[in-house]
Formats: sequence, structure tokens, C-alpha cells
Amino acid sequence: MKKFKHKLLAVMQHVVFVHREQVLLLRYSNYQGKGVEGLWGLPGGHYIASDPVTDLRREVREETGLEIEDELELLRTYVVMFPDGVEKFGVFYLCRLSSTYRPVITLSHEHTEYMWAARDDIGGLKIIGPYHRQVILDVLK
Repeated sequence: MKKFKHKLLAVMQHVVFVHREQVLLLRYSNYQGKGVEGLWGLPGGHYIASDPVTDLRREVREETGLEIEDELELLRTYVVMFPDGVEKFGVFYLCRLSSTYRPVITLSHEHTEYMWAARDDIGGLKIIGPYHRQVILDVLK
């Protein structure tokens, strides 16, 4: 009988904010020092404790200043193994912003800039991962 081997697992959550057929992207700073600086990604972060949606709302508020008021729709999940041996389980949610005006974004130290990107803008951007790129393109079909 094989012995059960425990794995390290981290849970990541991301929100694809869509406003007028554009997606909110954030450019990573060098705060982590792990080679992600300069790459583009989605708001979100690690699930830490309590309710996952509560954690996601906190992360989004910290990174962008946005309060999630519109409905979240589950889009997709993914699993990826990092070089340090930590397996990450990711969850993507969709949030279609219903407001007429584009929201004001207030960035944390984790990001250097933001942009609202249309489908045609995505091709030349260095996105943090293939799952991120694909979910963004799928949403902007």
C-alpha cells in the first residue's frame, strides 16, 4: 500500500472586471521579488481565511480601492505547480460592472499601473500566466 504524501497547496482568486468590453489589468511591481515585476495580471490574491468571497473582496479593495458590489460569476478554475513545490489552485470570477462611469482605481504598492484593455490590446502584453490570458480572451469574445 502506498503512503499518502501531503502536498502544499495555495489558493488564488482573481476577478475579471469588465466595463464597456474592456478588462481591468494591473501591472505588478517588484514587491514580491519573484520575477513577476512588469507583468500584467488581474486583481485578486491568496485565499487566507474565513469566507473565500470575503477574502477576495478584501484583496480587491487593497489592490484597487474597488468595492465589489456587482454579482460575481464563477468562470474557471486551474491548478499549476510552481518551482518551489507549491501547487496553486486558482479560481477566476467574472464581474461585469453595471455603472455608467468607469470606476476610480487606487493602486497599492503591489502594482505600478493599471489599464482597461480591449481584446485587441491583449496580444502584445506580457500576462502573468497562460490561464490569465485565456480567461481574459474568452471573456472578451
